[in-house]
Amino acid sequence: QFGFQPGRNTTQALVSVVDRISRAFEQSEVTIGVMLDFPNTFDTVQHKILLSRL
Repeated sequence: QFGFQPGRNTTQALVSVVDRISRAFEQSEVTIGVMLDFPNTFDTVQHKILLSRL
């Protein structure tokens, strides 16, 4: 996981994915990628409770 970690960024995540796909391709392995985006995930979070626990 690259999100919300110090020293990690989306470029490193992309390089990691491309590297893994390349290695699998070279070894004639099947590769499947599933990308999920949950844009409204935090809309239902009770922010007062979350902030009190941080």
